[in-house]
Amino acid sequence: MKTLTMRSMIVVAALAVAAGSASAQTYRAEIPMAFRAGNKVMEAGAYDFIVKLQGGGQEILLVSSLATNRMALLMPTQGDDAPNAWKKAGAAVVTFECLGRVCTLRQLWDGNKPYTYAFPSHKLPASEANRSVVNVPLTKGD
Repeated sequence: MKTLTMRSMIVVAALAVAAGSASAQTYRAEIPMAFRAGNKVMEAGAYDFIVKLQGGGQEILLVSSLATNRMALLMPTQGDDAPNAWKKAGAAVVTFECLGRVCTLRQLWDGNKPYTYAFPSHKLPASEANRSVVNVPLTKGD
């Protein structure tokens, strides 16, 4: 029952995304490695990152592979302030945290807001030896 309920919620959210919303901004990036977006594993490749403002002010992020049409729907939270270097450059950025070959989508900055969007995800093990952060620039999409 829990799986059916979760799938139903995902289908409803996806339909809401497809039907449109108050506003949306699309960004595009070539992601050089496989990564986790929520509970989905996404392959390396070209992606659209679509930030949509839903009714009631809730923002959602749709991560969509251009090659396979595989999608992940995420509900971001307000993250940290965008780093000054990003603000100075003024270009949108998506960040992944990696431990060895396992990378997880952690934040996105749209190039405008003072804060980043943060994404809840699986916690990586505490080992710092192989931990890295990968920042990928985003360009405005369609």
